[in-house]
Amino acid sequence: MQVIDLRSDTVTKPSAAMRAFMMEAEVGDDGYGEDPTVAALERRVAELTGFEAGLFVASGTMGNQVALRTLTQPGDPIIVAARAHLLQFEMGASAKNASVQLLTVDDRLGYPDPSQVADLVRQYRRLHNPIRLIALENTHMPSGGIPIDQVALETILEAADGTPVYVDGARLWNAAVALDVTPALLCRGVVAVSTCLSKGLAAPMGSVLSGSAEFIGRARLERARLGGRLRQAGIMAAGGLYALAHHMNRLEEDHRRAQRLASIISTQLPATTADVLPVRTNIVMVRVKDPAESARRLAEEGVLCNVLPAGDLRLVTHRDLDDAAIDLAANRIVASL
Repeated sequence: MQVIDLRSDTVTKPSAAMRAFMMEAEVGDDGYGEDPTVAALERRVAELTGFEAGLFVASGTMGNQVALRTLTQPGDPIIVAARAHLLQFEMGASAKNASVQLLTVDDRLGYPDPSQVADLVRQYRRLHNPIRLIALENTHMPSGGIPIDQVALETILEAADGTPVYVDGARLWNAAVALDVTPALLCRGVVAVSTCLSKGLAAPMGSVLSGSAEFIGRARLERARLGGRLRQAGIMAAGGLYALAHHMNRLEEDHRRAQRLASIISTQLPATTADVLPVRTNIVMVRVKDPAESARRLAEEGVLCNVLPAGDLRLVTHRDLDDAAIDLAANRIVASL
């Protein structure tokens, strides 16, 4: 039986062309700042996101944690969306690594509710314990990969009233492609952004944290404190460079396939059986009565998916799945649910 893996866009394998490019990468000791391929990747991502400098890190979680340690002090209150990756999926990392207080606000719109953000900013200033950072997630995965456009971003920046805003841009590339704008436009006015290379872009690992040169200088120290001072990392950075050059534009294929998958499920099953959320990028969220049992049945039929904390089934399209695989997965899902 052909297994169709819809658990995440992190499950992709590097292509033969990407592997060849990685094998030819020029490398050096990045701990001493001597790896030219890492430096090239950092410059490229910083350029794409509109910042002065970048820092290659092992993972998106490391990027988020380095950002928190650089932008905050222990005890600082931070605003995050109620279902943010920073809160739900980083295993207590923010409390352990940065010792910050995470204050949650409603995110049913796909981003932190601006009125709640503004209220918290005012309240904590009156308490002489001001909010130090507001964190966004673009795209917002738990709501179905909703991209935060520049209008919504400007609304949040206005609500922030001068409080720095940080973007967890694990799927920022998907947001930019879906909205047909540059990644830099989706970072305008924010203090820093972390962008992932191993999700939709299908590189084997890594993220890049981007911000001002001064911020990246301090972030480099925090990366070292977390054990992220790398050596001949250009081999892995080359995968990211290749992905940025060759895989960015094809993200629209993943979005189209996600919409097709959602359409087949929603047209062949009633909403009482499978309630499919609107699809904007490469994530399909399906609400079912018994998520764990549904995921088990799907796995038996060769379709792998994840169950989120809220109980939704998450189906993620990616580079390793073509149209035929999507149609086969959709038919199996309809038959199993």
